Amino acid sequence: MRRKLRILSLGLLLSGCDAYVFYETAPRFTVPLFVEGVEVGPAIIDTGGGYELILREPFGLEVVGSTDVLAFGGLESVPVTAPFSYDVAGRALTANYALAGVSVCDCNGLGFEFFRKTGLTLRIDFDSLAATFIEGIPFGGGAEIPFEPPPHWLAPFDTSFIEVEVTSSEQSRMVIALLDTGTNATVMRRSLFDDASRFGGNRANVHVAHPRLGTLAVSAGLFDTEGLPDLILGTDAMRAWAEVWYFSYHPVGGRIVADIAAAENDSLPALKATSNRPN
Repeated sequence: MRRKLRILSLGLLLSGCDAYVFYETAPRFTVPLFVEGVEVGPAIIDTGGGYELILREPFGLEVVGSTDVLAFGGLESVPVTAPFSYDVAGRALTANYALAGVSVCDCNGLGFEFFRKTGLTLRIDFDSLAATFIEGIPFGGGAEIPFEPPPHWLAPFDTSFIEVEVTSSEQSRMVIALLDTGTNATVMRRSLFDDASRFGGNRANVHVAHPRLGTLAVSAGLFDTEGLPDLILGTDAMRAWAEVWYFSYHPVGGRIVADIAAAENDSLPALKATSNRPN
């Protein structure tokens, strides 16, 4: 059995490799996961993952085929399980399948297809380091930003994209960037700028600006893999912009709300200096 290509979250990749070195880490948010009534450990909540569930192993489930996934090493064929019951955050559900045993990640993941399937809103709070699933978004101010359509080469990957301005040296570009709770470190395509050849090693210092959120000074990891978003903003960027975030998925598209009440300034500190609470 073969299924359509899936895009894996950068965060799941980073949890399984050491391609980039980060001076500080931001948290990733997890929830307990039960498969067929048995607890199998935490699942990373992954708004950058085009799937419902990833399992670090099949956990006794029947494997009925495989599918292709795209990660930083390129395409990989991954086992696919038969349907099964699972419980996450106290909610009992049935999955049509799960990806199992992805080589780049010894972890479980809960992707954005879970939120589109259930209609639940994800709330993450960097002060309490807690993630909760709620109905709707309680409006109390903050920056409400509709999802942008995915870049044209990622048309089926309908998740939390926003448009930002990225500035490097004297060059500036508007970029459709992915807000990805599955990763705690922002990364950027090396060839995004004409002067990319001046970037030494695997890092680049750039500024990322959004009219509702403000401007960040980012030390971004660099990658070259084709097919992934040009810029992936991790929880390091989210934490610097706002303390509380909501992700709400519609049948098509969706929106985020960032509580920026405490951040009145247009300029925010560099990411590596914004937290002393690493994951």
